[in-house]
Amino acid sequence: MRSTVALVVLALVPVGLGAQSATVKSESKIEVKEGKDVTLTGCIEPHPDAAGATRFQLTNVADKKGERHSYLLVGETDDLKDHVGHLVEIKGKAADDGDGKVEVKTKTKVDRENAPDTKAESTSELEGGLPGVPLLGVKHVKMLRPTCS
Repeated sequence: MRSTVALVVLALVPVGLGAQSATVKSESKIEVKEGKDVTLTGCIEPHPDAAGATRFQLTNVADKKGERHSYLLVGETDDLKDHVGHLVEIKGKAADDGDGKVEVKTKTKVDRENAPDTKAESTSELEGGLPGVPLLGVKHVKMLRPTCS
């Protein structure tokens, strides 16, 4: 699996400007560029984002001290929906607490009625992932048990 994923956030937003309207479509891709190669065991759970798109997280990941953590999963996550509720082992790159680099690419298109359409692209690079959100760039998933308990 690659460590790039399209985290698609499609927002169909009508914008009222008199008789004009517009539709905004935005797509973001998150890639863990530099991080620690890890193999983690935990449970796959859905994690809806603010726009209502379903992402996935790996929960109940125990560290060396026995503390439990969760990771937001990025990369090729299309087949993760088949593993919701399963105990899995995931190999990938982790970016957390100042370790690793994460690249976020966003493409936005605004379709306007009775006006020219516009497109915009932006790329940001973050050190250590998103603040307070450990990321795991998924490379390989192996189901260990069909349940988490």
